[in-house]
Amino acid sequence: MRSLFAVAQRVLLQFRHDPRTLGIMLVAPCVVLWLFSVLLGVGDYAPRIATVSLPEEFQSALEAQTVRITDTDYSTAEDLIASQQVDAVITLDGSKLNIQVEGADASKSGATMKQVQAAIVDMQQGKADEIRAKLAQASSSTVNLDGTAFASLPEAVRAKIQEKIDAAKADIPSFDDLMPITGFETTYYHGDESWTNFDFYGPVFIGIFIFVFVFLTSSMSLLTERSGGTVERLISTPVRSGQIVGGYVLGFGLLTLVQSAIILWACIYLIGFPNAGSLPLVVLITVSMALVSLTLGLLVSGLAHTPFQVIQLMILFVVPQILLSGIFDLTQTPAWMQAIAAVFPLGYGAEALRDVMLRGAGLGDVAANLGILWAFIVVFFALGCLNFRKKRVRGNRGAIASE
Repeated sequence: MRSLFAVAQRVLLQFRHDPRTLGIMLVAPCVVLWLFSVLLGVGDYAPRIATVSLPEEFQSALEAQTVRITDTDYSTAEDLIASQQVDAVITLDGSKLNIQVEGADASKSGATMKQVQAAIVDMQQGKADEIRAKLAQASSSTVNLDGTAFASLPEAVRAKIQEKIDAAKADIPSFDDLMPITGFETTYYHGDESWTNFDFYGPVFIGIFIFVFVFLTSSMSLLTERSGGTVERLISTPVRSGQIVGGYVLGFGLLTLVQSAIILWACIYLIGFPNAGSLPLVVLITVSMALVSLTLGLLVSGLAHTPFQVIQLMILFVVPQILLSGIFDLTQTPAWMQAIAAVFPLGYGAEALRDVMLRGAGLGDVAANLGILWAFIVVFFALGCLNFRKKRVRGNRGAIASE
């Protein structure tokens, strides 16, 4: 029993002398759970709809639903759906609604159609009640006389009665006047009705898998070389820090290129993810995401001393990025959470993949997101070089002190 407590005491003392590990163990799970609480605490999604010259009755019924409406002209509505600022555009062609949904996100398309159909039902119910009220009023105003009794009345009286009957009939509105919308037709700006939720999240999953696996591979590999003394021997040579980090990036970069190509091939040709854009552009985006993860992994590995710490740092540096990369809709989250998501590189890559694979975007459309990814690569590379330079200075000081 004494040996058992001695081993337990040794483990606790190790954590006492490693406050970084202890801090990450306590803080990282709390941060992740807090993010989950905010993301999952958002209410039901309210579709964003642009309406163009709709009947007043239907516009009012639609506004009573859980939607965010922009009443505008057709040209502006087309610009809004092209830039993903609305989920659907609704116009009227005669008595038929034309509903053009953005289409890339099947869940948003379904939510939009649910709210539109509810508005149509509410409007028709209101109109049906109005027709019934008019019929009841006309019925109460009509004098019920058989033909013989009516013929026996004086002509002036018969004329007055007939005038009253005709006025009551004229007061009954026609069905077409009360039902300005008798049906609807749905079209898709991107994709079609066969696209599922999994198709929408597919590009995000591709980016996440590449990002996570490259991060683990690069950080673990560099940590193994540090443990074996390889890094220390490199630092002691005249090779510059930038050349050391650049060599690692080049070597792992070639490996990630092969990895990205295999993952993309499996996702598109085996699993069947849709790809409406250029495959070389998709490869460029995935390789850029891999390089961001690679340089981040090399940087984080410099902060870790054990594989256990690498996993803990992954929870701190990677898991929040996964949660804010596009798996959850952030349009209804607080502004501060959207600001946090804006400083993570994974979201930019996932959005670029979605734009190309689901919306057929070209290089010019995703150039901004690609530029941000490469800015992260440059920053992480520079910080990695700085970290190696500090290790070299400390190593040289240690060598001088030993002499």
